[in-house]
Formats: sequence, C-alpha cells, structure tokens
Amino acid sequence: MPLKWKSGSPVSWKFPVPVLKTSRSSPLSPAYIHQHSFVVWTTHSLLAASPTYHLTGSLVEDDDPHMKVSLGCGDMGISAHLQASKTGNTRFFTSNTHSSVVLQGFDQLRIEGLLCDVTLVAGDGDEAFPVHRAMMASSSDYFKAMFTGGMKEQDLMCIKLHGVNRIGLKKIIDFIYTAKLSLNMENLQDTLEAASFLQILPVLDFCKVFLISGVSLDNCVEVGRIANTYNLTEVDKYVNNFILKNFPSLLGTGEFIKLPFERLAFVLSSNSLKHCSELDLFKAACRWLRYEDVRMDHAPKLMKNIRFPLMNPQELINHVQTVDFMRTDNTCVNLLLEASNYQMMPYMQPVMQSERTAIRSDSAHLVTLGGVLRQQLVVSKELRLFDEKAHEWKALAPMDAPRYQHGIAVIGNFLYVVGGQSNYDTKGKTAVDTVFRYDPRYNKWMQVACLNEKRTFFHLSALKGHLYAVGGRNAAGELATVECYNPRTNEWTYVAKMNEPHYGHAGTVYGGYMYISGGITHDTFQKELMCFDPDADKWTQKAPMTTVRGLHCMCTVGDRLYVIGGNHFRGTSDYDDVLSCEYYSPALDLWTPIAAMLRGQSDVGVAVFQNKIYVVGGYSWNNRCMVEIVQKYDPEKDEWHKVFDLPESLGGIRACTLTVFPPRGHDGLPIQRVAPLSTLKYGGGAGQLRPHPHNDPTTL
Repeated sequence: MPLKWKSGSPVSWKFPVPVLKTSRSSPLSPAYIHQHSFVVWTTHSLLAASPTYHLTGSLVEDDDPHMKVSLGCGDMGISAHLQASKTGNTRFFTSNTHSSVVLQGFDQLRIEGLLCDVTLVAGDGDEAFPVHRAMMASSSDYFKAMFTGGMKEQDLMCIKLHGVNRIGLKKIIDFIYTAKLSLNMENLQDTLEAASFLQILPVLDFCKVFLISGVSLDNCVEVGRIANTYNLTEVDKYVNNFILKNFPSLLGTGEFIKLPFERLAFVLSSNSLKHCSELDLFKAACRWLRYEDVRMDHAPKLMKNIRFPLMNPQELINHVQTVDFMRTDNTCVNLLLEASNYQMMPYMQPVMQSERTAIRSDSAHLVTLGGVLRQQLVVSKELRLFDEKAHEWKALAPMDAPRYQHGIAVIGNFLYVVGGQSNYDTKGKTAVDTVFRYDPRYNKWMQVACLNEKRTFFHLSALKGHLYAVGGRNAAGELATVECYNPRTNEWTYVAKMNEPHYGHAGTVYGGYMYISGGITHDTFQKELMCFDPDADKWTQKAPMTTVRGLHCMCTVGDRLYVIGGNHFRGTSDYDDVLSCEYYSPALDLWTPIAAMLRGQSDVGVAVFQNKIYVVGGYSWNNRCMVEIVQKYDPEKDEWHKVFDLPESLGGIRACTLTVFPPRGHDGLPIQRVAPLSTLKYGGGAGQLRPHPHNDPTTL
C-alpha cells in the first residue's frame, strides 16, 4: 500500500562542501609578502598571473603560531593554514575543497566507464553498474569485507547482489559517488533495504529523518511497520510518542484498527497516554480485538494494560462486566476482582498500589500546601503545583479547611495532611487532630481517621507504608508522644515516645528508619539527633548536629540526611536565622558542613525534586518578615540558588513532590493560575497575639 505523506515533493540531501571564508580583502604588496614569506610571495605571484584568481587573507609575524593565509580562486578554493615551527621553516597547507574535487573526479570516471574494476548487478534484474572497488570499500563495511576479506567476490569482475533491487542499488551507488540523495515514498523502502543490507549508515540516517519528518495520523502505523522491519530505533520511538500524543485523534481514523498488537499494548501501558479515560481505552481495546477473530487470543494480555481500579463502580458494572470475555477469561475475571477490591477499600488504596492503580502521568511536580499570610491573618487551604515549563504556580483542588504548621507525607502517591492549625495562633492552642487525604487521580480530598491528640509544630513521616506523627504542641503544652497511622485499618496508635517533649523539630527517613533533629524542649533549642526503629519500636541517640536549631527542615538525598535553615536564640531573648547547613552520614554517624543558605528561612516547606532540595517560603528572623522565596540547593555542586517565588509570602507552609496530571485546564483537572491569597475569604484569627518571644519561637 502506498504510504501517504505530508508533501509529494522529494527531499534531497547532500554532504556539505566547505565554503571558503576570508578575513581580509585588501591586496598585499609584493614587498610586504616577500618580507614575511617567500612561499606566500610565490603563491601570490602565481595567482596574480591569472585574472580569475584573487588573494585575500591576513598575515602576521613569523613568530605568531596562528599565521594564516586564505586563497580563493574561481571554482576551486584553496585554504592554506601557515604555522611557523620553532625554526620558522615549516608551513602546513590544507585544502577545503580537495575531497569534493576528488569525489567529482571519481563520479566522472564512473560516468565515462574509466578505470572501473568491478560491475555490480542487483538481485532483481540484469542492469550492470560499473564501479571502482576502492570507492565502494571506502564507503561501506560490507564492500570492504567483500573486496579485502578473502571472499570469492574479491576476484570476480561481475557480482550479483541478491539482497538489493535495482532501484535501491542505484540510489546507493549514486550517493557514494555524489554525496547526494533524493528520497520520496516511491523509492524509500528500496533505498532503506539497500542501505541496511550494504551498511551505508549515512543513507540510513537520511531515511530516518525523512520518515520522522512526515509522520501523520494517516501514515503513523505504516511508518511504525517500516521502523520495525529495518530496526530503526529512533523512528520507532518517534512513532510511539506521536501515537501517545495523538491517540484520541487516532481512534477516529481507520488507521487505529491497523495497529499491531505490540504497539497497541505499549500505548495502553504507558503513563504518557493523555486525554483518555480508562473506560475510553477499554472500549478502544475491545474494538481492536473484535476486528478479527484471531485477535481475541490477545485479550488477556491487552486487558492487563487497562487500569480498571481507576474506573468508578458504575463504569465497571455497566460497561466492563457486560463484555463476554471479561466474564469468561480467568485473567480478565481476576482483573475485575482486583478493581472491585480496590474500590471497596478506599482507606487501603495507598498501600494497594500496582501498575494498574498508578495515575497515568509522568509529570512529577513540586507541590505546596497551606501556610499563613501574617498581614491579613489569613490561613491558606490552597494546594498548588509549580509548572516548570510555564514557570508559574497553578492551583489544584483546595483542602476542606485551611492549615498551617501542619504535617504532610506521601504514601503511594496519595498526599496526607495531618494536624496543624486552622486559625492563626502563635501559641498552638488551636491545634487540630483532623487528617485529610488528597487523591491526584481525581483531584479530590477525603477525610480519614483523626489523630489521638491534637498537634501542631510536629513532624510527620511516611515510613514502610505507615505515617508517624512525632511530638509537637497543643493547648496542653509540649508533646513527647508519637502516633502511627495504619492505612489498612484506618487507625492511629501510640508507639514509643521520645525521651523528652519536642516541637519545632524536623525529620526524614532513610534505610527503614526515621531521624528527628533539633527542635525546642522546655524553651531550649536542641541539636540532638534521634533515630526511630519502627520494627523494634525504639529510639536511639546519634551524633548531635554542630548547631542548635529549631523550625528548620530536613530531607534525604542519596545516603545523606540534610539539615537546613531554622533559627535559634541570639543571646538569651532574641532569635536569629541559622544560615548554616550540614548533612549527616548514617553509615559514619558523622556531620559535614555544606554551603550556607542565601537567606534565612524558618517554618518552611521542603521537598526533593529531581535530586535538588527546594526550600519554600517561611519566616526570616533577621528581616522580621514572612518570605516568598524558594531556594534550591544542588548537592552535587554544593550551591544555593534563588529559583522562583511563591505567589505571596507564607509561613508555616509545607511542600512535597507529587505525580499529578499534566497542568492543563481541559483534561479533567480544574488547574488554574493562582489568585493572590490576600483576596481569599477563608481562615483567619481572633486577633494579633504577641506572647513573649522566649515562650514561643514562632512569634513574628
């Protein structure tokens, strides 16, 4: 079947022939040239004798190692690079056009039948192509092996090439002698076949470019077939990406039904498949299967790529269970059972993740949640992501209630928001115990079991499929207790508590353990590091930090546990930003200092995104204000950079990385540009509280 193309015009390529570039056009006097070089004077004299030649260029002293002269003449350019040796007697010359002149000469010899020493004949005919063995061997490993490797063809005067046809062989020979290639859809496959068989790599590359440049909905299936036949990996990858990007449109054409099973299975399994619901994909797969009876054998393998757990119960009952093979094939029945169990146990979904429960997205983003805007006493309930391509913040579904100084953690790409405060209160007396979970598949929130104790200024970690809420404070005072949430039972239970109450501390996980650093105990900043073993339900002391700090942040990159920012006492009653940072090596039980922050940040959000550490918002004690900056630390370079800003200055904000749908406004998510928080009406407080700083290091 002829392959449709975007344009009927052939595409031509040729190897570039160097173009003479000159740097000086003024004539050089014979006296000046003679003074500097007899060789250059002689060359100039020869060229000056012919009206078709001209001399342009520049000369420098003989002791200059970069002395150059460029000479140009009519159709044949000469480029001379003159470089003096230590003795000043050696000159080096290079012609930019010699190779093309030689190539043209060989082509003329071929056309005239001169000095040809072998004749090639294609496998599908008797047309003879006289060529030069040296030319063919220098351009192809296939011919080099044939003419120099002791094969019988080495001594033959006429060689039949059964692996190529006449059109393809002529294209290859013409290219070898001219460095030019003209392609269209009539000669493409013949050329590809010959180039592949004879190992002419430049021609293969040109064919790849030609195929990729013309892929469309009308020919993508056929281009994919050609790519598979000739093992054109780059073309095959491009076709896959094209189909993934345009799959909804492809479904509306007759080409969809022609997709081979392997490519359709790949597309249906991909996280990059956009703008199609799982029900749409299921219906498309059924349509493909029913096109030919023999295809029904592929039903079990194809259905494994449909993410049935992401369908709602009505879709499963009304559209999936009614299909005959979904009720009769054992594999398909098990897939339905998996989806049913997933739907029946919503609290367990974060720990029931598989390839069929993962969101169809390869877009991980920096996400921020909550925070307080001091001037208006507004507490935010906004969930935002940063769109790296558009370089702007965009809004996801907001929480049901505002939060700041809360804890967030991710299990199975579900975001948990735990405790914190809904109203502005610097003493933590309005701490809450409520817990919410965000599902990025549907951009929706749901409430789960509450904490046993209200908490704010605490740390939350996700470890081995559980959540751990550590310390903090509430209206009753500082807390030493630790609670563990089990998604399988939707319950919080107490585990081993800390030796002393802590709040304003930070934590991270590594190697199956949770590490807690710093914080405040009985109004005193700490520098201790504690390690919790969830299996032994036990806390152990590790090497302390080099600096006391609280309201800082902590995260893990590789095998290093980074401690960043925060504040501590300056003297006895005032506070100071801690700009110094350090990392802990668990294997060595050792702290190592790193580059200091550019600006102080306390009570911040922190996230590791693409192996870089992002510190978001917070409060600067040195400047006595909330900050909107986002600072990025590169562990490999040990460098800090200010990268972008929050929409507004927010303290008590939290951050993480989360995989969500691409930030578009028309694919199921109401993602919009962020409005200023000061324009929002929710949240707030009863008044501006100013306790003594020594009693509360969060006093602004």
